[in-house]
Order: sequence, then structure tokens, then C-alpha cells
Amino acid sequence: MKIAILINGSIRKFQQIKQTIKDEFSGYDSQLFISEYAGHFMDLCHQALDKGFNCFIFVGGDGSLNEGVNGIISYYQKGNDKGVDDYDWDTISRIKVGVYAAGSGNDFIKSVNLDESIETLKNKIDNNSSIMVDVGWINYHNFKDEKDVSFFINVTDVGMGGEVVQRKSKMPKWFSGKLTYFLAITSTIATYKKCNLKATSGDFTWQGKTLNLIVASQKYFGNSLGIAPDAQVDDGMFTVVIVGNVSLYDYLKNLGNLKKCKKLIHPNISYHRFKEITVEPTDDRKVTIDMDGELLGVAPMTLKCLPKRINFIC
Repeated sequence: MKIAILINGSIRKFQQIKQTIKDEFSGYDSQLFISEYAGHFMDLCHQALDKGFNCFIFVGGDGSLNEGVNGIISYYQKGNDKGVDDYDWDTISRIKVGVYAAGSGNDFIKSVNLDESIETLKNKIDNNSSIMVDVGWINYHNFKDEKDVSFFINVTDVGMGGEVVQRKSKMPKWFSGKLTYFLAITSTIATYKKCNLKATSGDFTWQGKTLNLIVASQKYFGNSLGIAPDAQVDDGMFTVVIVGNVSLYDYLKNLGNLKKCKKLIHPNISYHRFKEITVEPTDDRKVTIDMDGELLGVAPMTLKCLPKRINFIC
């Protein structure tokens, strides 16, 4: 196994983590790649694949993992339309993907029963332990108002999520991940003007004022908030959570259940299971899309769940 270790250069304690990685993987056929700017993981993945690496470890948070997954998938694009069948999924499935969680949000590992220790990661690699996880495909509009495509294995949401991302980026770097997300989320809910959305999937239609609409392939987002208790990483289905006209008081009152990954009982919160869903604004307001803590673009968007496409080390 030839291991590419891609480190997010902006993580806290970067030098310390980099040295730990060097020491712990000194006995492996491995090479370090350092991401220096947003989007760099995409290029680094392509460089590593050119060199024949067949195992990728992403060091960072959920955003780093997401960018890396997109880097691998995009390398194997066959067609020009970027449709779900325009990729060599058979070859992609033979590439091992893992994560050493070192970001401000490390939610994906919780749904595959991993901890944040490097010893656990090495043990999984040594024992060739992995599962095939689902991939979400999303067709949306980028910030140039052009149609675009992306992928995710964690969570994509539309509504207040984009505002949370922007507020989070302005928080002091010395804040903990939990504190950063808590302040960003609560301040956003207190001031966010709810958007008007329509969601459709087959015979299902929902329309109304929306605080957030979450499309989840796994259970957690926002640094350990269990928003989608029924979600499974490998069942070929999204869990869609529609959070309608909900107040900051409602959020704080239910925060304990969110942290325990329990469903919220509220007349304006509903849970659904779909393989595909389309979400669009019903007015002229631009509504941003948040994918794993990163701004992606704006709705309308169509999402499809592609079953068991990524070979994840866990």
C-alpha cells in the first residue's frame, strides 16, 4: 500500500501534528503533501494519483476530508457532463480513504466509530479494515451563477448554514471548535431571516419558511450535533431534516437532545428519507449552500445518493 498523507496547512498545532505524522508513519511507504490554500487538496490528490498512490489519509477536519474526496473523484472523471455515471467508480472504489481528525469540526468519524487517535488509524490500516460508504452527488449553481457539480460523504445544508460558515471564519483562532460553532450557530439563529424554500422528491413536496434544510449521509454536523439520528453511511439513502420556523429559544431548549443525537420533537422540524431530492428558493433571494463547513454555491440544487462508492478506512 502506497500512502499519501495530505495535511491541511492551516490547522492548529500544524508543526506538532506534522512531526507526529512523520514519526508515526516512518515505517510505511508514505509521502507527505501539504495543502497551502483553499482548493489545494484537489491538485495534491491529482499529483499523488499520478505517482501511483492508492491510499489517502487526510489530516484536518470534515472540510479537508470533503475536498480530498472530491479531488480523488474528479481525477477519474470520464465524461464532460459530470453526471453520476461520468466517473470510473470501479477504480475509485479500490482507493483507500482515511482521516486523521485534526480540524475544528470532526464529525464524520463519529458515524464510523473512529476516535481521534493516530494509533487507531494505524491499527485500521495495518488490519486492512474499511467499509464502502455512500457518496452524495450535488448539482448546484456556483457563485458565478454557473451550473456545477460536487460530491460529499458527510452533510450538505441550505439556509442558515452558509451564514454560520461566514461567522465561524471570523472567530478567534484560539477558540475551541465547540465554542466556535456554538457562538456561530446561536448568533446566526438569533438574527437570520428565514428563507423560502421548496423541496421535492418523487411524490413528496414541502414548501415554507426555512431556517435550515439538511441533507445528511451521516449523523453529525456543526461539531458533534446529532442532527440526523437515522442516517447511515452505507445504506444508499439520505436523511433529510427540514428545520422550518424555529427560534433561538427552541434551539437552545433542544440542544441537549441534539448533542445526544436524538430526534427533536417540534411541529416545525421533520425527518425524511430519500435517495434524491431537489431544493429551490421560491423567491429571488440567493440562498447559500454549506458543504461540510465550506461555502459551496447557491440553490437551486439537486442531490442524489450514490451507494457504497468510497472505500473508507475504519
